[in-house]
Amino acid sequence: MKNNLEGISFEQVVNKAGTSYAVFRGQLTPRYSLVFFDIARGYFFLFLISALVIVLHRVYSLPWWLLIPGGGLLTGYCAAYIALFAHEASHYNIHPDKKTNDRLATVFLCLPFGLSLKSYRKIHWQHHLYLGTPSDTEISYFNHLSGLFILETLTGIHLLRTILTKEKIEVLTQEQKKESRYMLLAGFIVHALLLTAALLTGNWVAAFAWILGFGIFFPFFATMRQLLEHRDELAKATTDFRKTPHGKLSRIFYHALLSSSFGAAGFTRHLIHHWDPQASYTRMKEIEDFLNEDEKTAAIVRASKTTYSTVFKTLLKAH
Repeated sequence: MKNNLEGISFEQVVNKAGTSYAVFRGQLTPRYSLVFFDIARGYFFLFLISALVIVLHRVYSLPWWLLIPGGGLLTGYCAAYIALFAHEASHYNIHPDKKTNDRLATVFLCLPFGLSLKSYRKIHWQHHLYLGTPSDTEISYFNHLSGLFILETLTGIHLLRTILTKEKIEVLTQEQKKESRYMLLAGFIVHALLLTAALLTGNWVAAFAWILGFGIFFPFFATMRQLLEHRDELAKATTDFRKTPHGKLSRIFYHALLSSSFGAAGFTRHLIHHWDPQASYTRMKEIEDFLNEDEKTAAIVRASKTTYSTVFKTLLKAH
């Protein structure tokens, strides 16, 4: 199928040296130090942006109407970057010990987003099992990319719809749904404390930029990224993919400066991730090189490779 490696077994993919991928993947242990560095880098830039907003407003008197949307945009972008590592944690790839993996992820990757890792792991695995079908649990790509949909993502309408939909997901137990609500509340409290501290110290511009970043721009970037990864250019705007299968489709995006942060934690090579979900993003480049040494997989990799901007323009023009 178009832009899909699934269905090709690991044993069928062989490099020029005659080694099968089934054997090769045994040496692809995660580079945990790189994972920690990438997460720390995300937090560094997240708080640097807030600090810059404060300095530019209080020291250089830049207007609030410029700093709030600008700071909010960059804050949301950094938040979207950090959130992608919760996905890596859901595949147990941020620490070699599974319990430690989950504890670290809960504090540093899930709490800021009000996310229950156990619930997300279960929902995300359903995405792998049922990609392209009405049973998929991550369905941003079911939406037609249009001016109206972009407006819905920038006004919180799509976010609210997504939260309400998660409450109805049948794969989650009542206990998991309860834990998700607790984490959502805990995340709200964390942000409330940060915002209170900012307001009490007179940094209201930074506070509103933070709200705009996490409340509007972060969901916008997360939604657009998933839609660009999986939406078929030939999918009709009038088709309801909650009832009609969309079909499996994933892409590889050129790993440039901007795309590597928009599609961090291996999301630029999303096609490969859906083929081997347990592989660490820190080894994705090696896996892509391996796939390019096998004629059948090399053709699929070449066909799927594109840029985020190209797919965005194509989908925006689709009917």
